[in-house]
Amino acid sequence: MSPIKKLLNLELLCWSTILLGMKKGWASRKDAIDFAVSLLVNGNEDERVAIIAGGESLEDDELLKLILNQIEQTDRAADLDKWRLAHLVDIAESGSDEQTKLDRLQEVYANFDYPEDMASCSIYSQHNIDPLVAMVQVADHLKSKFKS
Repeated sequence: MSPIKKLLNLELLCWSTILLGMKKGWASRKDAIDFAVSLLVNGNEDERVAIIAGGESLEDDELLKLILNQIEQTDRAADLDKWRLAHLVDIAESGSDEQTKLDRLQEVYANFDYPEDMASCSIYSQHNIDPLVAMVQVADHLKSKFKS
């Protein structure tokens, strides 16, 4: 399952998170359109959401402008943490072998500019904890952050 589907399952997907994901290459036009469709199916009646839902024919800049107009407020740090959580959960729940998980974990650690709370996730960490165990701890912490 992809990180965007993890965000959807964790009920953490919102327009600012999608926009950040599109800018970083973690989300696609289709993801934005699918999100708009899911909002409509669940009772959202916003005309702009309906336009996004039918946005296959829109130019990229038009689609991004519509998404930007949907964002009431943005918290870039929170949106980054949502994506980080989604990537960590995706790694943890994958059926991959331990080495593949470790490799992906190192990529996430680097792609998010080596967050302090993930230091123990590094294979070069001086902490006496398995990086995959540390990853689960970070994911649990992030989950609890978003539940409150």
